[in-house]
Amino acid sequence: MLLDGGCRADFDIVSDYFRTTLKRPLTDLKVVMVTHMHPDHAGCAHYLREKTGCLVVSGVFEHHWYEGLSGRFSHLTDILLTHWVAGRLGRKRRLIWYPRKLRADVQLQDGQPVPGFEQWSIVATPGHTHMDISIYSEKHELIYVADLIVSNKKQLTPPYPVHFPNIYRESVAKLKAFEGFKILMAHVEPQTISTQVLDDIMVQTPKVGQSNKQAIFNIAKKHLGFGFDSQKS
Repeated sequence: MLLDGGCRADFDIVSDYFRTTLKRPLTDLKVVMVTHMHPDHAGCAHYLREKTGCLVVSGVFEHHWYEGLSGRFSHLTDILLTHWVAGRLGRKRRLIWYPRKLRADVQLQDGQPVPGFEQWSIVATPGHTHMDISIYSEKHELIYVADLIVSNKKQLTPPYPVHFPNIYRESVAKLKAFEGFKILMAHVEPQTISTQVLDDIMVQTPKVGQSNKQAIFNIAKKHLGFGFDSQKS
């Protein structure tokens, strides 16, 4: 089971990991979990299924995150932002284009186990987007929260943007039920997080939802020196 499939350009990394570290064929991959639709989490899911026959598994969602005209804009924006971040990290530009609509084989309800990996279940943790899920194992006392929590200047914080702040705070509060578990995050080293840290993250959560448009304006304002107010643009 793979917890998120990375970008489309990460396929060779995943394949090499199977071959050199696990000493197993890539076709042993049976499930790719998709926690949400951003490029670095869902970008390689369909391609991995095409190459291995694995299941693509997500939480339940009624509509696609990138649905409609505004969804097309957000999809393109997220891909461009991913390229921008990669550039700041000194990485080469690579192909990361991926379908904006997830074709999941299985959609799991809150609390349901992962097919073939019944010791792992999902918990719905939306807020960053409308479909975010976390995956946990009571047996191993592990929970993978993807981008529910990130790090800024070595301090744990909410991700950017948080589209639905009230729902996001509720999702962070759910993690208190996993006190003592090791928390795996997509971009932060694994660690055990106290309820006090979770409370601090909820306090840091913005009061108003943030959009992709606002995110671009704020990045431009911070790094390019543009003098405009993103709230009014």
